[in-house]
Amino acid sequence: MVLEMAGKTDPDLFRAGAGRAVITPPVGFVIDGPEHGSRASTGILDDLLARVIVLESKGVRTALVSLDVWGLNRQIASDLKAAVAYAADIESTSVWLTTTGNATSPPLWRDESQYANYRAFLPEQVAGATRMAVGVLEPASMGSTGTLLPDVSTFAEGPGRPGNQALFVMAINRADGSGIARVINFACPATILGSGTQWTADYPGYAAWAVEQNGGGLTLFSQAPSHDIRPYDWWDGNDDPSHAERQPRDVHALGLLLATQAANGAVDTIQRRNVEIAVRHDDDAGIRLLRIGDAFFVSTDKPQPNKFARRFRRDLPNSNTFVSANSSGGMFDAKARFDARAIRRGQAILRELGAI
Repeated sequence: MVLEMAGKTDPDLFRAGAGRAVITPPVGFVIDGPEHGSRASTGILDDLLARVIVLESKGVRTALVSLDVWGLNRQIASDLKAAVAYAADIESTSVWLTTTGNATSPPLWRDESQYANYRAFLPEQVAGATRMAVGVLEPASMGSTGTLLPDVSTFAEGPGRPGNQALFVMAINRADGSGIARVINFACPATILGSGTQWTADYPGYAAWAVEQNGGGLTLFSQAPSHDIRPYDWWDGNDDPSHAERQPRDVHALGLLLATQAANGAVDTIQRRNVEIAVRHDDDAGIRLLRIGDAFFVSTDKPQPNKFARRFRRDLPNSNTFVSANSSGGMFDAKARFDARAIRRGQAILRELGAI
């Protein structure tokens, strides 16, 4: 459903554009991630992508960026934001940078000499995707919703406890209802093929592809706080886990479930053209925040347990809050300290932005 209003053709109302770039490293370069350590890549199962959505309303512009990687060190993240900001003609603080939590990843969270040229070129690739997005900005509407994706993840500590089932979807459409872009936020590490030697975007890449094939437009996946969550029933000490072989079909099963639920959620969104965009950040608390219409975005570079997201959603139950964490690439064996200060500061800012 689209909410119409007087002045709906006003050029200052909501516009959106999307672009992507392939960021798959060369075959032979090191793959790394949690659980299985460094190994040389031997092929490409599917490409890693950088996806960019540029949004503009009433003179305010922002860029949402997601990379199919596990994490980024501070310098690379800064270089990426600067490149995107220049390409989109915005401040770097208006770039919302996130990752998919892909465990079959180039090790961009550390200084790997093999990746020196790749690191230097990566910001230009992502800037190119940003220019594509800016070049196709068009009148759009948006809406968001929260739904559930049960029984596809678990807590790492033991059986009988579900993972975080919350799934948030933002749908950005053209006037004819076709999709320009989708944003998906879900908490489950992309570690299904984490032991392989072929480059792959794992289940977030497959889910994004499936939504795009269903007419959703470019689909950006953001990894919600999931330091203590695992796919399927892969809790610590399980001697007989399902999907134990970690085959592409296991990726497809989770990815298709996610894509189906996300597509269904997108249909249920109430679309608006009169969209407010507001950008905030708190450097002391290490968080960045956005309001885009009826959707609110929070991100932190730090690894966080999934209760970091649940706390936002518990205390702001009537708002669709997309929470992203661990873009710095913290490993499972490193303790993720629950950041209560960031919660308090983030909630205060979100309330100022209209979250309830």
